[in-house]
Amino acid sequence: MRIEISDARIDFDRMTAERGDDMRRLTRQTAGILRALIEANDQIVSKGDLIARVWDGRIVTDATLSTAIKEARHAVGDTGAAQRIIETVHGVGFRLRTQVTYIKEAQSPALAAPCLLVLPFRNTSADPEAWFIPDGLTDEIITSLSRFRDLMVLSRATSDAARTAALDPEEIKRKYHADYIVEGSVRRTETRLRVTVQLVSTHSGSVVVSEQIDREAAIQSIFDVQDHIAQLCAARIAGPHGPVAQGASGPEQEKTPHESWTMFRLVADFRRYYRTYDLQLHAALREALPSALARHPGASNGWAAYAVVLLEEFRYHVNERADVDALALSTVAAEKAVAADPHNAFAQTARAMCRLYVGDIEGFEAAADKALALNPGNSDVLSEIGHCYAFIGREEEAIALLDKAIELSPEHPGWYHFAKTWRYARLGLFDAALLEIQLNPMPGFYWHHAHLVWLYSATGDKTAASGEAAILRNVFPGFETRVMDELAMWEANGDLVASALEHWAQAGLKIDERAHLAPTTPR
Repeated sequence: MRIEISDARIDFDRMTAERGDDMRRLTRQTAGILRALIEANDQIVSKGDLIARVWDGRIVTDATLSTAIKEARHAVGDTGAAQRIIETVHGVGFRLRTQVTYIKEAQSPALAAPCLLVLPFRNTSADPEAWFIPDGLTDEIITSLSRFRDLMVLSRATSDAARTAALDPEEIKRKYHADYIVEGSVRRTETRLRVTVQLVSTHSGSVVVSEQIDREAAIQSIFDVQDHIAQLCAARIAGPHGPVAQGASGPEQEKTPHESWTMFRLVADFRRYYRTYDLQLHAALREALPSALARHPGASNGWAAYAVVLLEEFRYHVNERADVDALALSTVAAEKAVAADPHNAFAQTARAMCRLYVGDIEGFEAAADKALALNPGNSDVLSEIGHCYAFIGREEEAIALLDKAIELSPEHPGWYHFAKTWRYARLGLFDAALLEIQLNPMPGFYWHHAHLVWLYSATGDKTAASGEAAILRNVFPGFETRVMDELAMWEANGDLVASALEHWAQAGLKIDERAHLAPTTPR
């Protein structure tokens, strides 16, 4: 359900409140208070009724209620002093003072996407009073999942209703049109939290994936650990390389017409390309996305995927076309992605990457900051921004983002390891660098083979270096004459460039350093 209150837009399904360019997440209590006031139809809601509705009748102090009302007012642009939207009727309760507009928007077929229902997590601790931990974890997982803009995540109120009704997966599919159920349990000891989470397909009733996460959790750090676990759960389920994105146990065709899933499937194919660097898949995406976007111009993820496909053509010569300015086309697509949904972290990441490659550092940093704030649980966002940081010399920030991306997404492409490989090489730890780049091989991607030539040569394995040099020439015949243009953006990493050039030469590669023209990337 989406509504407008004054100048605020409230989305109870995504648990968000938007005012202009500002978007904030709603807590379960804030959303519950707003729902109660809206459904009262200008009537006063007593303190007792509000507590019964929002806190399930649990004992709540006046201070807790006051704080929750303050947060509800803040979400809709009100204050306790003004009370222009939420009025306190002293000694009685609270009332909504302004009209509510229900936003009736038919969902664009292009935006049809997997729908997830998170059932309230169970408390399996010996202490029955520890219910607040799984309760809070459920809220945080819903919030973390809702940051992935290519998913539909049902609200906490729907979760509670489904649990109360004890519906089975088939009934949940029929009643709520959910494709997946997220469920789990929390067990707490004095020093640890153990969270078990499962993703269940409502179409087959089978478990698609199961995760168990254990963390040290002393009482003083319990909420920080809870938030971290929630982000991990959401990322491993709904991240760009997780089971939902990969289409495991995908939705039935009869749910919606095939065309309604076109854009989601194209974006899923883009994620597959990102993992494999399959040249045929890249070509197919570049051909299919423009026509799909012409039919569905509001598909932010589609525009972002198209922007990155074009950027790959520019920066890595993937299916390169003569007389086509792929960077310019990519920049236009990235701007359309952001215009379609300014709160889409993937769109902001595409914009950041394009800004970097056209030399606009200020624009890059602004878009990168937005992307990281919008979805710090999206591993591709973290890794792409991290590598951009590495290109411009912000190594510590780069490594921190890449480490987090790998933790969030144990299944990930090999390029997630590039920045750490560079760190080891910079320190002269070439054996460690070689091990790092080989953790997730990317055969056929020429920069993977270029790294192997460099590192085999640096570790003294001339035979392996020569073999990789032959593979490199085969997958990218123009490497020796064109690599210097690509290295133009590495001005903050002159030591790495010097090391690579030295060891490429030792392996027999004849790099034409005179081919380097004016830098096309940031100075």
